Amino acid sequence: MFASGFRVRTHSIFLTVAMLAALLIAPPATAADPVPGADFTLTILHNNDGESQLINAGSGLEDFGGVARFKTLVDGLRADAVASGNGVVMLSSGDNFLAGPEFNASIENGIPFYDAVAIEAIGYDAISLGNHDFDFGPDVLADFMSSYTSAPQSLSSNLDFTGEPGLQAFVDSGVIAPSTVVTTAGQEIGIVGAVTPTLRSISSPRNVVIDFDVAGAIQTEVDALIASGVNKIVVISHLQDITDDIALAAELTGVDVMIAGGGDELLANPGDPLVPGEEDDVFGAYPLTATGADGASIPVVTTPGEYKYLGRLSVGFDADGNVTGVGADSGPKVVDGTITPDAGLLASVVDPV
Repeated sequence: MFASGFRVRTHSIFLTVAMLAALLIAPPATAADPVPGADFTLTILHNNDGESQLINAGSGLEDFGGVARFKTLVDGLRADAVASGNGVVMLSSGDNFLAGPEFNASIENGIPFYDAVAIEAIGYDAISLGNHDFDFGPDVLADFMSSYTSAPQSLSSNLDFTGEPGLQAFVDSGVIAPSTVVTTAGQEIGIVGAVTPTLRSISSPRNVVIDFDVAGAIQTEVDALIASGVNKIVVISHLQDITDDIALAAELTGVDVMIAGGGDELLANPGDPLVPGEEDDVFGAYPLTATGADGASIPVVTTPGEYKYLGRLSVGFDADGNVTGVGADSGPKVVDGTITPDAGLLASVVDPV
């Protein structure tokens, strides 16, 4: 029932006038230099738990967060990576919307939902489904996905949608898949998604069937990707706690990077700028390191939610697809008031909401 199947997407990377403009208006950031000694460097831009915090990070934090600032930062760091010769992907580890006043604006407005407009504009290569994405049931999630003009790839290897025709239609069209392949800078990157096996007890998936063997579901996809010739593999999961991802790593082989979601842990290194008041909230270093069942050292990262941070992880690979190191430019990047908001998202999302 949980058959392997990954969708291939080609991500053509090139510098456009918009990208160059983004570099000029984005705040200064450490250059995304290739990892020394690596044959290929992949810059992974990531976040999780955006949870409909579209305007800003909330009362007292109006100068932080917001999807319009977030997009500008993504555009700048993406262009920075391309200019350095790196591959680059943009990933989300789930919980892409959440009940509350801002999502109510989407419910009242109808399709297209404002969160989906923002997500499409930001330009994600792949998104893991999270528990909150099912809070309103499969029908609202289907409406959410219908809001896209060009849908980003949504991933979950341990869910079966055949009992929900509205969502199964997106499986049939390839928009929802267990895994995908993104081509960037001439290299294929395999991406596998997964969600917490506790989904039914904390959300409303109705007739969506959950495979409790998360490791087995992921490994099936990893094995299929490797068999197809893909040797660089990222897992994006929404397991609710990064320690669950670290434990999961010990059951997997062939995985190179893991992006966790649902726990809101703040990973940072000494000297990393943080949102004021969050200095004492640091959970651990960026990245943490897990050990796979094959003995591989796996970088594991996540970010706090609500579009307050954009994670940047630069990973070096050798010619055989083995991780050789993590770049010094890696870490959480604060979305703050020094960033010029993207005018398009101000007009299409922030102002209407």
